[in-house]
Amino acid sequence: MPKTTMELLNSWTRIGNRGKSEDWWKTIPACIWWTLWKERNARCFEGQNDSFQRIEMKCLSLLFFWCKQELVGESIEMVDFKRNL
Repeated sequence: MPKTTMELLNSWTRIGNRGKSEDWWKTIPACIWWTLWKERNARCFEGQNDSFQRIEMKCLSLLFFWCKQELVGESIEMVDFKRNL
């Protein structure tokens, strides 16, 4: 188990498909951290909190949005995106 953020990033690999999904896979840690940071701020400073399922959906939606920016002109749906991760 990685003990530091740097160790986690260095060990973040995926076995399987390569190509676009490999690039998307590398984006996941940043997306998770960003989503959790936003949730932490909402809880600490705004008195709001979301369920785990809502946080997960926010993270997946954000990841889809970030990765879709690389696919301008291509048609991809969220269901296909999740399947290709």
